[in-house]
Amino acid sequence: MGMPIVAKAVDMTVDMTVGMTVGMTVGITTPLGSEGPPAPWRLLPALNADERGKSLRRDNSHLRHVNQEVVDTASDLQQRNEGLQVIFDWQKIILDTIGKNGHDREIIKKLRAGDTTKSIAAWLCQQHPIQRNLHVVPAGDHSLLDIVDAFEEQLRQEDGRGRGKESDTSHFKWTAVTSSQTLLGHLFDLYFTWVHPIHMLFSENDFRDSFTNNDETYCSSALVNAICAMACHLMDPNDTDGDVDVDKLSTGFMNQARHEVKPQNYMNLTSVQALAVMYLADLSSGRARSATGYLRASVEFLKAAELDGQSAKAREISLWGIQTLNTSSTGITYQKLYAPELPHMAKFRHVDMHSSHSVWRFYRRVGDQRHLPVRPSHAVLTACHQAGLFRIIHESLNLYCGLREGATAEAILTLYRRYIDWEEDLPFILKVIDEEAQPLPHILFLHVQYHTAVVQHLTPLLQTGSFEGPNLHELQRLVVKHAQSGIEIMEHARRLYSARFLMPLLSFCIIHLGDTLIRYSPKDPPAPDVVEFCLGLLQQSNVGFSINGPLQELFRRTAAECSVELPDNVEQLTGQLGNYGMDDILDACTRLDYKQPVDQSIRHIDDNVAEDWPSKWDQIVNSPDRPVSPPSTRKISPSEKHMRIESLLNR
Repeated sequence: MGMPIVAKAVDMTVDMTVGMTVGMTVGITTPLGSEGPPAPWRLLPALNADERGKSLRRDNSHLRHVNQEVVDTASDLQQRNEGLQVIFDWQKIILDTIGKNGHDREIIKKLRAGDTTKSIAAWLCQQHPIQRNLHVVPAGDHSLLDIVDAFEEQLRQEDGRGRGKESDTSHFKWTAVTSSQTLLGHLFDLYFTWVHPIHMLFSENDFRDSFTNNDETYCSSALVNAICAMACHLMDPNDTDGDVDVDKLSTGFMNQARHEVKPQNYMNLTSVQALAVMYLADLSSGRARSATGYLRASVEFLKAAELDGQSAKAREISLWGIQTLNTSSTGITYQKLYAPELPHMAKFRHVDMHSSHSVWRFYRRVGDQRHLPVRPSHAVLTACHQAGLFRIIHESLNLYCGLREGATAEAILTLYRRYIDWEEDLPFILKVIDEEAQPLPHILFLHVQYHTAVVQHLTPLLQTGSFEGPNLHELQRLVVKHAQSGIEIMEHARRLYSARFLMPLLSFCIIHLGDTLIRYSPKDPPAPDVVEFCLGLLQQSNVGFSINGPLQELFRRTAAECSVELPDNVEQLTGQLGNYGMDDILDACTRLDYKQPVDQSIRHIDDNVAEDWPSKWDQIVNSPDRPVSPPSTRKISPSEKHMRIESLLNR
């Protein structure tokens, strides 16, 4: 009797009074015959099978409707999320551009005009393809307008313009060749990394400030286009994904630079600077004859150039930089010096030699500026001492060109002593060039220029036929030692930084030093190794500097003249040797040879130079108050003591 039983599960429906019916299944356990409240289902009227079926169908239909609403809501949320992600991607493109040499002012103008982020992002993506190679910077917690407001605040601090008073500068164009600020920034970084520290023709900081603020005090369209034309020679064609013809890009910049230098602007200092940069760009392209005209015009206009509001510091940098470039160009190609007398004022007296803002990084491609470490560049300090070196070179050129009384033993040794003093007086940061210390490339190249200058200063004496015996041997040893030192330093530069960014005038230094070694020291180091080394350096930079092809051909001819066996891989090193004609050579050297014109130098050397040499050497070089100094005070590391070119080539 008291045994519990399980009541049969019963389907039932309950009216929830809210207009929705839900099917329920209930299981009840109760002792048979016990007292208690009636079973719940007994409170409802009994439903027959048909009614229960209709109710279930209604319930199922409603559930399908609710389920469809949920699916539609989820789909809508997914679409909205995808839309937000797209908007986020658009904003990242814009944020990545602002503040990184991008189209800052143009972006802000478009935002203020009500343009959508989609249209702005699409416009940016249509710019130069290098834009697409930039790393995307996460937006973080800042909105786009926060970034815009911060940028405008920076503009107000820099140029004093407040919101609502900003002039309409979005249409200000420094160049018509490209509207990509990323490309311009890339070209500027290449130029100021590899060209400016060697050929400092103007103030970098002043130029950048004027460019950013659309101010023409230190910047001009001619100068911008000239800089870009020169920097194109440093671009890696592989970085453009084949979308950009670097040669055509360089030609476009160069053509506009020519167009922008107008007669009414000849005396503007920025035009004078632009002409000097145009010389470098045309020389790099293997057009030395037209390039020389630009440099001569720059030198002519320099003395009478109008400051146009530029500071004494800026003028001084240009004055020494352009004069140094002119002396370098004339000396390295053995032209008669065309220049007014160098100024007698102290070098860089208005310039801060140790500006904390001057830094250097191993910049080669877009993005390097964000992750490569920086070092103090000492570029201004280097330029100052380079100006001092080329002041001596200027006097040496005048000596051998007959513009002084005569190339006597005393005059030649006095200048030689000044070369030695110049190196001894270098500050420590410019003097230490051990490879382990990783000296900067422009510091290494400064020493290469020094050793080349000494070689060129003393070599004419070996060709007079006046020296003999111990004097001849010692003079030859001195010349060879400087040539060896120059080649060794160039090898340091190649290992540390490659020779890809070797400036054209330094290419001339290489073949002059190599020429000296294969003529006067063919066994130490072996002449074939010297030829291979020099041809290899020229080939590495030939990617961007087509002037190197004719120089390789001329150096190959010198090797053949000296009966030096060419390396087996000469075709790999030189490409189209033998295919350069007279015009190609003239467009590299403005002469048909790179070597010193012996007849022009010898006729100005005093007939008694060999006879007077020993006594003048003791008097000027070995005097008690001026102890003997070796040709180079460069500290030699243990790894270098037995260094020879042949071992370097086999590494």
